Amino acid sequence: MSETTLKTAVIGMSELIGRYRFAGDIFELCAACPIFAKNWSCPPFEFDVDEFLGRFNHVYLFGIKMTHDETTRAAMDTKEKSEDYAFRLMEGVNLKMLAILHDLERKYPGSRGASGGSCRICGVCARVDSMPCRFPDKMRNSIESLGFNVSMISDELLGLKILWFKDALPPYQVLVNALFTNERRDEIIY
Repeated sequence: MSETTLKTAVIGMSELIGRYRFAGDIFELCAACPIFAKNWSCPPFEFDVDEFLGRFNHVYLFGIKMTHDETTRAAMDTKEKSEDYAFRLMEGVNLKMLAILHDLERKYPGSRGASGGSCRICGVCARVDSMPCRFPDKMRNSIESLGFNVSMISDELLGLKILWFKDALPPYQVLVNALFTNERRDEIIY
């Protein structure tokens, strides 16, 4: 069983870019990923990321910490079980967070959400077959795919250190999502 907690923060887009965007370094990490160029939420993009980010003034960050109890951690006694459990948990939480981001976008016109990790709406992305996105109105790019160092953002702005997998389920997992806006709306932070 996992307990979920939420941490939030707001930062100006120019400050986020200046302190946490390392587009070249992050692109190299993306290029090494097995789904590089196989998911529409991941690079390479058919749009100018700098231009896209330049449309927004503020970034609302949502850090979701999923803490695993000792019973769950003990039951994940192989690397495969740990990875499967962690992936399914992250996928479920990310889909719930994506619904919240869509609601916020409707409430604050002109805003745009950014998900944690690659899109999993379709299971197998249409990009694999060189087809356009099936759900462009629902799909959101991840923060990391836009060139941001999510580990630094999570640690420094949300106070949540991301733990990376080795061979066992870590004590907790962290997922970071964002909402890009033009107007500062402090009621977004809850």
